[in-house]
Amino acid sequence: MITSWDYTIFVIFIRYSTLALLALLSLIPGLAKHGDSAFIWLVVDTPTLIQKILHVCLYGVLTLLLAWTLDGIESKTYRYLIVLIIAVSFGALMEWCQTKVPGRYASLYDVGLNAAGAVIGLLSAVFLL
Repeated sequence: MITSWDYTIFVIFIRYSTLALLALLSLIPGLAKHGDSAFIWLVVDTPTLIQKILHVCLYGVLTLLLAWTLDGIESKTYRYLIVLIIAVSFGALMEWCQTKVPGRYASLYDVGLNAAGAVIGLLSAVFLL
């Protein structure tokens, strides 16, 4: 039997693991070198178009999950506004952090793609939740 405590732990896990995954993908060095894991080589060698599509998709999923896991906020208007602010701010923060990672750079275009994904995720939340 699933208790409310189990549900709360699951929700916290989903929320923070999604943020951690996005942070991990955002902060991988842009240049793979000898001895790096296959995962780093895979991410570095991902074609640019696929990377841009992933920006939109992953931030859409993040926003949808945030809207779902912040269901404790009764007002849907406030919940969706908070979710949008969190997702867009997180995307901008990750872009800024990339300026500190070797081989990576920040891009306003990517911030825009993150924001577009957040809006798509928010629209999905409006219709699905």
